[in-house]
Amino acid sequence: MRYLLDASALVPLLGELGERLIAKATEERLSTTDLALYEAGNSLWKLSALVKLITLEDAAEAIDVLKGLAARGIIRVVGFEELDLASTLRLACGEGVTFYDASYIAAAENVGATLVTEDRKLREAASRRVNTIAYTDFKRKVARVGPSR
Repeated sequence: MRYLLDASALVPLLGELGERLIAKATEERLSTTDLALYEAGNSLWKLSALVKLITLEDAAEAIDVLKGLAARGIIRVVGFEELDLASTLRLACGEGVTFYDASYIAAAENVGATLVTEDRKLREAASRRVNTIAYTDFKRKVARVGPSR
């Protein structure tokens, strides 16, 4: 299967899977958007600097892992240049979601992927155009992947 993860799915996936993320990304053909990389970095900053749930070192390691997975093409990054931005704007206005959220929907459409998000409003809007799944449900599927060898 093909899945496109927004930042609400990408950050916990990094923390929960670690090394097994590589196996899952290869098996399931995971993708995300260039926007999600920045949103993930911002979430890691919040978890480290503001909420103090993780150390700065752990946050830096997580973002480096994400960058490496994207740079090696293990997680495909859908860039803004691959999207029709005017159509994305129309989608945002028509569905009553932010342009950011509409870009996740447009990217999922573009690559023929199921959108993975914990954002209920985004799932509802996206479900009119693409398949969607909550991260918590996706995580159950991910848990079935054995340790990489």
